[in-house]
Amino acid sequence: MKSLKESYKKDKFLHHAYLVRGEREFALPALTGFFEQELDIAIKGNPDLVILEYDTFGIDDGRFLKTLESHKSAGGKKKIFVIVSNFFTHEAQNALLKIFEDPKPDTHFFIISSNPETLLPTLKSRLYQISIESGVEGNKDVINFALEFLAMSPQGRLEAPFIKELIEEKNKQKAIVFADSITEIIYGLLKKELPARALLFEEILMCRGYLKDRSASLKLILEHLSLILPQIKK
Repeated sequence: MKSLKESYKKDKFLHHAYLVRGEREFALPALTGFFEQELDIAIKGNPDLVILEYDTFGIDDGRFLKTLESHKSAGGKKKIFVIVSNFFTHEAQNALLKIFEDPKPDTHFFIISSNPETLLPTLKSRLYQISIESGVEGNKDVINFALEFLAMSPQGRLEAPFIKELIEEKNKQKAIVFADSITEIIYGLLKKELPARALLFEEILMCRGYLKDRSASLKLILEHLSLILPQIKK
């Protein structure tokens, strides 16, 4: 997201279509914040800002988007479409390709996907790619707890109210932010020891991957992190 902000501030140019790699919970608020702060675009009640969310984006959705794109801007300025989806069918991707091959002036598309690997190479080649991998940036409460967590003993970590709350709420998105905070802090403190700590980082990344699996146990993952992480005093 930082690259998008810096690029726009530098030349005031917005590409026709973007692929935003990231989870919806983090990427969508970051994008709407960019629209509001940098582009001076109203988020609420704005017919020129269309946010469409799907589990699977199909061919009928592609046709609907094409119809929406054909309408003129209500305010005479930029039209922005945000498409959030876990999966895009092959036919729908081909429909998107046709839309992006013939860009209309002042019309911009942002595709948010946590699984961009599933997109066709031909489609991805038409998109300017940016990444919003986590909500670590600006989430000071989680970062502060991550520092406290690392300073605790393994038993203290397991009994920490924050961890108990995550488990009770089954809040995997917040747990991902927490895992990213842990990774960032440990990397900053132990990067000189990186070769010797390679297995530790692999374990943390593996846990983060499991957090994206709906069937995985959040309790077991957090307990595992509590036990494997080194105790680092602030």
